[in-house]
Amino acid sequence: MNSAKYLKIGQSVWVDQIFSGAVVNGIYSFHASSSAFAEFWNDTFWYTQKTQSKKITRRQVWHAFVQESIRSVAHASRYILEVKDGLSIEGLVKSAYDILGENGVIRSAENHFCLECTHEFKQTAEMITVDDPAAVIGIDEIVMYQFSLERMHT
Repeated sequence: MNSAKYLKIGQSVWVDQIFSGAVVNGIYSFHASSSAFAEFWNDTFWYTQKTQSKKITRRQVWHAFVQESIRSVAHASRYILEVKDGLSIEGLVKSAYDILGENGVIRSAENHFCLECTHEFKQTAEMITVDDPAAVIGIDEIVMYQFSLERMHT
């Protein structure tokens, strides 16, 4: 799997590592769901290709994400991962975990505590508002301030 030039993400859909890498980066960078990434990809790239091929699906994006993640972990672990062809995505994950996991730990994640990935647990939110849900994200203050400025100038 490490050296595979293409990953099979559907019955007859194959993608290269550039696409699967873009999926992983997009999902991590934008905290996107596989549905959101599929929509982004289809709206941005599929439309411009003038092709008869089908749009990419949420499931295909998820398969690309899982397979590229496993490939990356195997590469970082300096392990040449080979799995049986035709496995379901669940079977692939189980096989990869059986091979790469050491007593329940996949080494590339061990001792990873960056600020982006780890946060202190909060039992309750710092600020809870009952009367104005939009205030939670600060919309009301901005809109009211702009409204006040406009009224002052008219």
